Amino acid sequence: MTTSHAALADALRAPVGSPAELDTLEKFFQRPEVSAFYAEAQEPGETGAALQFCAGLLPTLHPSRAAGLALMCGSLVEDGADPVILFPTLQALLRPWLETLRPYCAQEVEADDDEVEEADRQAWADAQARLAAVPQDQRWEVDALQEAVDTLVLPMMAMVMRDRRNHQALIDDDALLEWLYAMTTMNDSLPFEQLHFLWLASRISYEDELVVVLPMSGTGFVARAHGINNNFHAFTLLQILIGEHAQALGVRREIAPREPDADRDSADFQWLQADAYAGGALQNIMRLAWGEGALRDNHAKGGKRVLIALETDEGIKRNWSGFNGAIHDAQQPSMTFMRYLTPDEVAAYLA
Repeated sequence: MTTSHAALADALRAPVGSPAELDTLEKFFQRPEVSAFYAEAQEPGETGAALQFCAGLLPTLHPSRAAGLALMCGSLVEDGADPVILFPTLQALLRPWLETLRPYCAQEVEADDDEVEEADRQAWADAQARLAAVPQDQRWEVDALQEAVDTLVLPMMAMVMRDRRNHQALIDDDALLEWLYAMTTMNDSLPFEQLHFLWLASRISYEDELVVVLPMSGTGFVARAHGINNNFHAFTLLQILIGEHAQALGVRREIAPREPDADRDSADFQWLQADAYAGGALQNIMRLAWGEGALRDNHAKGGKRVLIALETDEGIKRNWSGFNGAIHDAQQPSMTFMRYLTPDEVAAYLA
């Protein structure tokens, strides 16, 4: 442990017993111990050791200080430090923080709304009652933890968007995903400003071999999907690839030109799941690949995710907006054409 490491630990481990002892982020970064540590961590060969030290220190700190230190580490990651070293620690911190705040979170319901489920009405009343029951001289602790969660999201996003191992660890954490969903989509009583970005990141997909089959022409191709928000996003990018390879794929319809990050788009095809076909024939035209779903949740066949692009005027073809933009600078979404499917492969995916 270096001198700056020891000084940082001594300063940040001091108890926090009142709102006056909390630091704003500006005040936190102005601490001489923090400044000295950060300067040393930026020196060649020191960054990894600094992050390793923080991995042990962070769980011992008050959430407000832990979030500030994590934010500083996120800055190091944005400057090129290893994004994997600290992510498990931040993920482990976030779980109990959300678990502590979850009882205060619920979706608002109107008192005179007769269509509201009784369970939802009760959940809103319970959350309000729990918040009201927090003693006034302790409410600052709830507010500080709420702010710490939003601050912690920022370095977590920097790390989860820069390494697929971190992303996999996030989407494998079922309990954390359950809290993220509930506390970002059904929470008016204790709202967060940043937490929804982590939920959006959890819905992103990576597929090294995404199979697209066009049964009307008996063709298809394999694409590499990187950082795709959802199926709507995938459809836009895949339709660009189909347009670029339309002649080789035997596509008869005209494919509209589009930009990868177009705010609005529409389906040129009826996008179906792989099991919409069986025995080489269409069995269920309503077996849709729902646009709001995650790309990785589509039906798999032969160990690969499969989408069927049905060239037809029948069935549902949807419009969408607001799904194609990157949620983070490090996301860099892309859909890369890899190769055409052979006739035998097309037949196998439709079998």
